[in-house]
Formats: sequence, structure tokens, C-alpha cells
Amino acid sequence: MTTALNRHREGEIRAARGTRLTAKSWMTEAPLRMLMNNLDPQVAENPT
Repeated sequence: MTTALNRHREGEIRAARGTRLTAKSWMTEAPLRMLMNNLDPQVAENPT
């Protein structure tokens, strides 16, 4: 029998700031930051 792993990260998601890369290149860093900005409560807009 296998057990389900909890793959959800605890805590808040924060968008990267500055020039330090979290991905392998700027070509992948740009879309990653756009997605992370939508999840970051300090940056995201309320659509209502």
C-alpha cells in the first residue's frame, strides 16, 4: 500500500525580487516571475 505525499508547500509564496536568478536563465526566469507575481499577496491585484 502506498501513502500519499503532501506536495503542498506550507506558508506564503513570495515573488523573487532583484537580479538574482532562481531559474537556469532569464528566458525561464521571466515567465516564472510573472506567475509568482500573481501568487504573491503583496503584488497581486484583486480582480473584483
